[in-house]
Amino acid sequence: MPKRLIITFVKNAAINGQYSLNPFNFKHHKLNFLGIYLDGQPVPCKPMELNYESVNYIRAYHSLFSGFNRDKGIYISREEFSKGYAIYSFDLTPDLCDGSHFNLLHQGNLRVEAKFARALEETVSVLVYAEF
Repeated sequence: MPKRLIITFVKNAAINGQYSLNPFNFKHHKLNFLGIYLDGQPVPCKPMELNYESVNYIRAYHSLFSGFNRDKGIYISREEFSKGYAIYSFDLTPDLCDGSHFNLLHQGNLRVEAKFARALEETVSVLVYAEF
């Protein structure tokens, strides 16, 4: 199992050769649910339920700090997060220490579940970075 998981969404055309699009424009695409399940149990305690239209995405923004184990700024403001920097980070270590010491290797099943407020208008790719 990975120690850290970073997930973001990007237009498929942007990463498959359409040079007029920015492959680093990580829009939220009206994501309203993001859940990570480790062996059937949600990580962290419950999935994120987001609503970008009513500015209810602070848990997702906070995941940048907790998932990267940083208590200082990362130069992405809360307003910028919803306008092209929607990156979701999860610390999957059992003690949430994120590498300060070694943890036992763990094997199991990891599931990512995402739901959107409305149907996507174009193909979107999910980029997943897993740190082992």
